[in-house]
Amino acid sequence: MTTWLRLAGVRLAMVVSALSITWASGAGCGGLSHRVDRSLLDQVPNEELLLLFDAENAVYIARDEADLATRNLEDARKALRRAQDYRALIGERRKSGAAIDSAQVLQLLEEWNNARIEMREKEVTLRLEELSTSGVRLWAARARYEHAKAKLIKDFNPVGGANIDLDHFQNQVKDWEGREAQVLAELKARQDELVAARDKYIQLAVRLQQESRGAYGGPWADLLD
Repeated sequence: MTTWLRLAGVRLAMVVSALSITWASGAGCGGLSHRVDRSLLDQVPNEELLLLFDAENAVYIARDEADLATRNLEDARKALRRAQDYRALIGERRKSGAAIDSAQVLQLLEEWNNARIEMREKEVTLRLEELSTSGVRLWAARARYEHAKAKLIKDFNPVGGANIDLDHFQNQVKDWEGREAQVLAELKARQDELVAARDKYIQLAVRLQQESRGAYGGPWADLLD
């Protein structure tokens, strides 16, 4: 056996073990009805196990998406809080009178911040949807991984795979991919809503920058306060 094949076999065994632990800990919050015992892969040649790499990598990508969605959600919530807190500053500007800002600029500043709050609310909604979607995508990736394992066992371990019904695994993949398509469609709707809110915000930001002669506004002004 060549060195690279031995390494491939070791790597896959470590990955399967890690994934098995993850699935066991998360079985109560979703999960798969059909799995195969990883020990049944022992009779599968290492060169054939390489076919599992794409499926396992998809699982890791889905897990990374969940981590990223969690971080993005927290960032969106912080940005929303900044926009909400900015209303107090606008109130202080109003009390200061026209010596600082004209009534027209103050009105536009308030409209701009309201648009910013709306945009950030849409962003929080999107990030929540992404987090929910990432969970479904993770289970869909795991379903495809289990199907890939089941097929290899069926092909190369006839005795161990005698009781494996590939139709069950195929139907499991179909079920999770159906859920995946549904949540992706819902995610697209939330993305479109955010784009529309961002366009409105940017238009007001440009107007505010012009009216205030650069004192306020600009498309990225909300990142500076």
